[in-house]
Amino acid sequence: MDSVAALLFAPMAIGGRSDQTRQTMIETAEKLFAERGFDGLSLREVALASGQRNHSAVQYHFGSKSGLIEAVFEARMAPIDARRREMLLELDGVGRSGDVMGLVDAMVRPLAEAVIIDPPGWWGRFLGQVYRTSPELMTTERPTMGALAEAGRRLFELLVDVPGELRGHRLRLALRSNVQMLADHEYALGKAPVDHTGTRSAIIIAEQVDLVFAMLTAPPSEALRDAIARS
Repeated sequence: MDSVAALLFAPMAIGGRSDQTRQTMIETAEKLFAERGFDGLSLREVALASGQRNHSAVQYHFGSKSGLIEAVFEARMAPIDARRREMLLELDGVGRSGDVMGLVDAMVRPLAEAVIIDPPGWWGRFLGQVYRTSPELMTTERPTMGALAEAGRRLFELLVDVPGELRGHRLRLALRSNVQMLADHEYALGKAPVDHTGTRSAIIIAEQVDLVFAMLTAPPSEALRDAIARS
């Protein structure tokens, strides 16, 4: 698909053989972790799959399995959060800093565009493994999550029709659900013929924005309000 995803996931600039080796291991690990999970994979297997004769090459570059997982996360999330930052600045520039739909779009679309590409990659399923095994990586205190944190802060303040007790929970639930839905779509795209027009991807991405918007803004029922009042 000819979109922002092409920029987000273009091969990184390679400065030398060591950088190229490191990048190859990051890309290999992303795929293997997505397929097998974090616990079912050894650094030795990553090294072998990366074409490294030295089985300690991954440990040399990343220190540990946790270091490798974090390196994959940072490499992929940095351009996504940069795109989120651009979208927030665009909203500010046209006087839409308090536009809920615009903020949801800035929060959801960059990640969705990075996952929903034809043919698909492994980033969505890798993130699904992050939520299952290493959810601490998703903290918005990370530098590569700064724009996401800003969008979330603005949304928290704007969702005045949703009780305060629910806003943070809804934001967390919406983000986690979004990742899982994207991972499922990524898997399905891998089983389907390539859509060279990009129509299928465009529909999926727009629907993801709509679904997260609905999750965040849906008015709580009387039953839920009563339950909160009794708690």
